[in-house]
Amino acid sequence: MNVMKFDRCARASALRRTTMAMAIVAGIGVTGQVFAQATTGTIFGSAPTSGATVQVTGGPGFNRSVPVDRTGHYSVTVPVGDYTVSLIQNGAVVQSLDHVSPAAGGASEADFVQRGEANAKSLNTVTVTANALPTIDVTSTTQNLTITSQQLTQLPVARNSGSIALLAPGTVSGAAKLGGGPTGEPVISFNGSAIVENAYYINGFNTTDPLSNTGGITLPYGSIDQQQTLTSGYGAMYGRSAGGVISQVGKSGTNDWHFGGQVLWQPAFAHDSTQNYYWANPNNVYDWQKPGQIYEYRRSNSSWDAVYDAYIGGPLIKDTLFMFVSYEANKSQGHAVDAYTPNVANYMYYWKDSDPKIYAKLDWNINASNTLSLTGVRNQVGNDPSETYTYDYATHTQGTLSSLGQRDKTTFDIGILKYTSYITDNLTLNAMIGKMGGEYYYNQPTASAAAAYGQTLPSIYSVTWENPAYLPSPGQFLFNPYGTGAPSNPKHTSEVRNLRLDLDWKLGNHDLLFGIDNDTDTDRNDGNGFGGPGYAWTYGVQAAGANIQSQNGYIVGSGTPCTIAGTIYGCYVTKNVYSTEATVTVAQRAQYLQDNWQATPDLLLNIGLRNDQFTNYTPNGVPYLRLTKPQWAPRLGFSWDVFGDSSMKVFGNAGRYYLAMPTSVALREASNPLYTNQYFSYTGISPNGVPQGLQLINTTFPNGVYYVNGENGSTVDPKLVAAQNLKAEYEDQFVLGMQQQFNMLDQSWVYGVNGTVNRMGRAIDDWYGSEWENLAIVQQVAAAQGVAIDPSQVLGSILINPGQANTLTLANTSGGYSEVKIPWSDFHMPQLKRRYYALDMYLEHPFDGKWWGKIDYTFARSYGDTEGPVFSPGGQGGSSQSATIQWDFPEIMSYSNGLQSNNQRHHLRIYGSYQITPEWSVGGTYHIASGTPLSCFGFYGPLSGYSYNTAPNPATDDPGGYGGSYHWCNGMPSPPGAIGNTPWTHQLNLQVDYRPAFAGRKLDFQLQVHNAFNEQKSIQQQGYMYGNSDTTPYPYYLMPYSTEAPRYVQLGVTYDY
Repeated sequence: MNVMKFDRCARASALRRTTMAMAIVAGIGVTGQVFAQATTGTIFGSAPTSGATVQVTGGPGFNRSVPVDRTGHYSVTVPVGDYTVSLIQNGAVVQSLDHVSPAAGGASEADFVQRGEANAKSLNTVTVTANALPTIDVTSTTQNLTITSQQLTQLPVARNSGSIALLAPGTVSGAAKLGGGPTGEPVISFNGSAIVENAYYINGFNTTDPLSNTGGITLPYGSIDQQQTLTSGYGAMYGRSAGGVISQVGKSGTNDWHFGGQVLWQPAFAHDSTQNYYWANPNNVYDWQKPGQIYEYRRSNSSWDAVYDAYIGGPLIKDTLFMFVSYEANKSQGHAVDAYTPNVANYMYYWKDSDPKIYAKLDWNINASNTLSLTGVRNQVGNDPSETYTYDYATHTQGTLSSLGQRDKTTFDIGILKYTSYITDNLTLNAMIGKMGGEYYYNQPTASAAAAYGQTLPSIYSVTWENPAYLPSPGQFLFNPYGTGAPSNPKHTSEVRNLRLDLDWKLGNHDLLFGIDNDTDTDRNDGNGFGGPGYAWTYGVQAAGANIQSQNGYIVGSGTPCTIAGTIYGCYVTKNVYSTEATVTVAQRAQYLQDNWQATPDLLLNIGLRNDQFTNYTPNGVPYLRLTKPQWAPRLGFSWDVFGDSSMKVFGNAGRYYLAMPTSVALREASNPLYTNQYFSYTGISPNGVPQGLQLINTTFPNGVYYVNGENGSTVDPKLVAAQNLKAEYEDQFVLGMQQQFNMLDQSWVYGVNGTVNRMGRAIDDWYGSEWENLAIVQQVAAAQGVAIDPSQVLGSILINPGQANTLTLANTSGGYSEVKIPWSDFHMPQLKRRYYALDMYLEHPFDGKWWGKIDYTFARSYGDTEGPVFSPGGQGGSSQSATIQWDFPEIMSYSNGLQSNNQRHHLRIYGSYQITPEWSVGGTYHIASGTPLSCFGFYGPLSGYSYNTAPNPATDDPGGYGGSYHWCNGMPSPPGAIGNTPWTHQLNLQVDYRPAFAGRKLDFQLQVHNAFNEQKSIQQQGYMYGNSDTTPYPYYLMPYSTEAPRYVQLGVTYDY
């Protein structure tokens, strides 16, 4: 097919569209670069003569008139909505265009025809629908996907922001081990970035998770007017994201009253069974853990879900004051069977969740030049205490009530006040102030007197390594079923305050933007610790005669000889104490300048510069990170309207994006964490799993206590926490693409090709300073610089920039401090590398009154020796981000270069909807994706399998004391992805809607089928081959950690008036 031929034929008979050809040349200021938090769009175009006026009405009571300039062009910035654009001459409307709906941060062209022009209509009043408008936004220099509220009703996507975002190219679901966002929504990786490098917005306010940047707070699904997913190129106005942006704009009231409601139901009987999990590691010790044996019976798991939604919106004062209010409640409950352990009580549990959400918005048009809006959001997730019952695996029957789970309730309240003043036609001021408060409530109820007593006892872990000599019978493990683990502080709260001031000045061919963007996040009373008596017990084994632990010259001797499954080990038990609690703050400040310059009638240039400053404070209010020197982030973009008629554009952008450290990093790095291990032999085990006859194993650790990472409960000296020359993480991004509109088979189509290259330029992670190899490096380098350091004061966790020289502040032997510069070559680790490149191609059919659809294929590669702030295979995110095992010491980074966890080589997306008749419509989404890399972790060096009969040498097999966490698998180097990938996945979701004519098509009956093929393949797999010693295999190795959800059906009824 010759696309150019079809396109030229179409253009020859079409109305000539000037697009931005002279529209911005005259200084009318079309915004040419997508803004991540934009809540407005631009309507622009040409008119037949100067001296006329263009009036724009619609949306939230918007009514503004602007003059047509001397070159015959106009432009106006409007809140997101649906508008009528009218040309007024001599006080009369001579032409109008309906349904002009610019996307947030985008632009829509509305041109008025002129007498004598080919195909021109009479200058009597006419109406032209939005379908006649150009489908390519030549004012945008970036990649983004905008899904409107109308499209959301037509597509069978799960009701969360992440599922919508996954329709955009370059997006990949985050690893299941990293969990979800603060309200449980799925998290996303954009273009090879980590899940904590994204930003979330509601009506222009930053709602990113204030604790760890893991996800964000979002709107009730039914209140979304538009969701914009940006994968590249947002302007200098916005930052604090090195990945992608999810920006939601909520609905507003209009001059017409509307109300409605919706009920959605996912019945339990329409959920397919969940597939069972089976053991897979051939080296497992116990017969009941051999491959093919049942691990978890899941076929009887069941759940149902219901959503209730209602809204009302309209004018409180016509043309002046408008309101919109919605309420949504998501209720779900179900039951599931826990994993199987022989000869002990097994369990099943019942759960019940309730997630209410409220959205309210007031819009006040003070006068023609000033507007004020107030937005309120409450997003809450909570659960009733789960009920745990005994369960008989032999008969698959439920027994008696055993215990109650925790009651959790997380609530976010958001308030946003935004003021807009059109000072002149060329000068606009926007001011926004907002606050988000979070509460993280926790409570542990009791089911019985036995449960109340059990909650006062320590939790018991790794019971399968209990000495069989002290068990009632072989395999009858003893434990505390009521242990509370390490609960969170019930007084935990958070607060985000955001202030923005933006000035937009249109000056000739330039649209100049200036502003400040200030954000302060506070995390109060955050932390957790072991419940009961404040500690837990963990059973373990080591090779007979081998030392249990070897750290920094200190050792822990061997355990008591014991025989498990015919193999002789040394049995021991560890007393674990862990506690963190602190109030910490991060202050983020930024200033920016941007010029959207119409260099020629067909060439738009975006030139921007942003300066970010980040300051992280300890619980005592002392900065431990002060990254306030200029961090210049250039943003460049261009859009070339090739033919000058909006039918084809070539665009590109390049930018640098800085990222601050979130508040939660300070909980481990700069507060007073306590994390200790003590190792004991024992001569018995009580019925609740508590070891008896304890004897401290011979050790050279002072007082017999091993302080993990040096965390001894003392307040960390902020001078020692981070390298003195530490700089913020950043990523550079480069995009080049094109889009073209053409006609084929009497239909309008758009195709596009985009290439993306991302390069991480700097990262922050912690370095295990007190590890014996690293400590020797510090002492050697310090001595060469004439400094005698105090090795006992070197922290176990020091924040550094991997890949560059780091200057550390260290305590010296004179009682003061000295700075020691350590070249990167002395760290004996590889250079920092994270790279991503992708080619995306798509074909789109815009809505023509009958159907719309898009097919999008992405080829991508994400690789390097680091994932960034998180480590997906080990589930290290949240408060562990930028404090992962990556970069801790040389051996942990050996063979680390490979495909990253978010590498998804191929992804095909197909989605759209079709109006079969006025009453019946269908929609669907289809994702076909290749798998993500598998990894195998083991002990360091060329071991030959498990050392059952040989005592290992911890100094060489586990130099850092991290167990089987090295890129070695069964004695062979194993870079990420070396053992293959998870399977391809094929997710087909279908929807059918019936809107009967007898109800005026205001009533909708809906049926959705999700995962129509009922595919349940593994999407993340356990990659650790060993446990804490190279004599004990990790029993979960090769098992799926997470699989695709089974097929389910959703029924819905909606009424809109």
